[in-house]
Amino acid sequence: MIKRSISGLVFIVVMIAGLLLHPLGYAVLMTACVGIMVIEFYRMALADWNKKGQVFGFLSAILLFLASYVIARHGVWTARYWLLTLPLPVTAAWISVLFNRSEDAFRSAAFLFLPLVYIAVPFSVINFLVFNSLGMFQGMYLLTLFIILWASDIGGYLIGMGFGQKKGHRLFPRISPKKSWEGFAGSIIFATGAGLALFKLDMLPFTWYHCVVISLIISVFGVLGDLTESAMKRYFGVKDSGNIMPGHGGLLDRFDGALIALPMAVVYILFIVITF
Repeated sequence: MIKRSISGLVFIVVMIAGLLLHPLGYAVLMTACVGIMVIEFYRMALADWNKKGQVFGFLSAILLFLASYVIARHGVWTARYWLLTLPLPVTAAWISVLFNRSEDAFRSAAFLFLPLVYIAVPFSVINFLVFNSLGMFQGMYLLTLFIILWASDIGGYLIGMGFGQKKGHRLFPRISPKKSWEGFAGSIIFATGAGLALFKLDMLPFTWYHCVVISLIISVFGVLGDLTESAMKRYFGVKDSGNIMPGHGGLLDRFDGALIALPMAVVYILFIVITF
């Protein structure tokens, strides 16, 4: 528990610093997170299969995130060079598949490109909230979404442990036997409470009902993201995606809910809240 608490505290401090201090610090932090998660996914799904293809897949994910970062901060025209280089590693990855002689080469190729959709695209979407239409850095917005997500996780854990373990009702026993409907309710309650608290503190500058909807989106889709990663780990026969965070596992284990919840919240904010 001590090891888990210390590594979790370090993670939160690093995230807060990266999201608030400077846009370049944010870029370095999130690029590193994308890269580490892609590596963790490849180790979990592909192991030593087609190492050259994994390198090109890794470069594709990094370039995709950086291209969206430059677009959000400086505009499409400035990002044109990043966009023009993106097809190169993608094509190289396909060529590595064609020259691979294993019988399941094209089945494994699906896992080679999956991190682009599962990891790089969600983090790329987030860039368009972190920078406004004038390219100004507003990392506080993203931090508030993470706070709601963390509150949701805490609520799910506390209520799930207190009321859902012994006589609780299983949420999705085939994938995650420990998750309960009681824990899911706790996630929603804590997330909504965090959203309203952020509204009261003027850290989430939307109307109260939008803050509630955003909190519900993050909580519900955060649980979905958690279940998705649990299903993948069960399929690949691993307990954790990595060991970079003692007591927590890998970064994929930490960002599993964020990969689905935060892009959905960003879409709601950009297309519903800000538009109307």
